[in-house]
Amino acid sequence: MSSALILAAGKATRLEGIRDSYAKANVPVGDTTPLRFMLERLDAAGVTEVWINLHYLGEQVRNEAKRWASTAMKLHFIEEDPLLGTGGTLLEMWRRAGYLPNIVVNAKMFTDFDFKMLAESAANSAKQEQLQPACLVLHPPTPLANFGGLAFDADRKILALHPRDQLAPKAPEGAAVFTGISRPDYAWLPFLEQAAQQYPCETICSIRHGLLPAIAAGTSTAQALLFEGYWREISTPQRVAEIRQEMPDLLG
Repeated sequence: MSSALILAAGKATRLEGIRDSYAKANVPVGDTTPLRFMLERLDAAGVTEVWINLHYLGEQVRNEAKRWASTAMKLHFIEEDPLLGTGGTLLEMWRRAGYLPNIVVNAKMFTDFDFKMLAESAANSAKQEQLQPACLVLHPPTPLANFGGLAFDADRKILALHPRDQLAPKAPEGAAVFTGISRPDYAWLPFLEQAAQQYPCETICSIRHGLLPAIAAGTSTAQALLFEGYWREISTPQRVAEIRQEMPDLLG
């Protein structure tokens, strides 16, 4: 079994007027949407188990997922009120499913990244699943000033967050923007549990509250997978307009 968690519960506040009609995952771009596009990419990669979190216009997202998921995909939904955050959702999936996904991806992007690189790491037994190595997909072509990112060393091991206002990377090798595509590590779970207990009224971040504390404690490492291909996200009206111009080339 290969599984994915699609993060689709954001409030979409930066989309301004677009959010009056659409959840971020459902913004029309040509004849597709980020959620439809992602489901089709994951299906092509052999993903058969898909979890999706819901919040703003949740029923719209649920209906879009049911419409476009292939018959080979089994869908599960996590309704969030209040929002749990990326780490909180990952923790909730673990509590419900008893396993972590092979792929975590935000439902606000278009990319030609080959998800088989992560999906094919699917384990055949629970014991092997516990050993899946953490991996975060970074995009060097995107300016760090736009988003901030993650610093990594010469062996491409993740070291720390890299703020968007910091010109020089902290690491010997460099830093790059995090795409929102990752393979999580079971070693993050105790730290996510601790953060959820410590901050019960706040959203929990998988990187700040899971990955980085696990690295600091020496219980986990995470590989930076540097991806040079197409990657765009649609958090603002300007980015939506840009992608609508670029998408015909991506879709071929």
